[in-house]
Amino acid sequence: MAALVNQKSAFTERIKRIESGKQYEHVDVIGHSTQKRYERAFGTKHQRKQQRPKRTLFEKVMVLIAFLCGMSSVLIGRLAYFHMSKLEGLPDAFYDLGARGMVLFAFVLAAILLVIFHLSTRSRFPALLVGCVVMHYGEAAVASNAPEVWSQFFSAEYTALMAEKGQDYRITPAG
Repeated sequence: MAALVNQKSAFTERIKRIESGKQYEHVDVIGHSTQKRYERAFGTKHQRKQQRPKRTLFEKVMVLIAFLCGMSSVLIGRLAYFHMSKLEGLPDAFYDLGARGMVLFAFVLAAILLVIFHLSTRSRFPALLVGCVVMHYGEAAVASNAPEVWSQFFSAEYTALMAEKGQDYRITPAG
């Protein structure tokens, strides 16, 4: 019976040592000073746990800039190809490009913006791609909701064609 009481008291003392942060109690296994040296060299378990660094305000602004660069590259690519296709004297292959010409112009412009603004990081590059996709597929919605603005950039036929495609995305005033 005395051995059981002694075992319980040894167990409670060990629990107290573990809870106080001195989990290695045997000298021949590892000592408290060894544990402290290890924590000084490598940090505590909580400090070693790799946490993703929080985004700074600059990084958040750069993600927004990447998104806007993607949108503008598609818009400017479309405008450049549209107006260059009106020029005469260019090779026939240029006029046959169609939508591929716009994609080519947008890709080159996006690559230039990628280099200028350093948009190749893990968070900025997807924002650039999402901006490109949003503008590519959102053009019909913009042309449908603001045909007068869109017709200033493009011809009336092209604006009407894009507005017709975007009828499903038309915003009607509530009331």
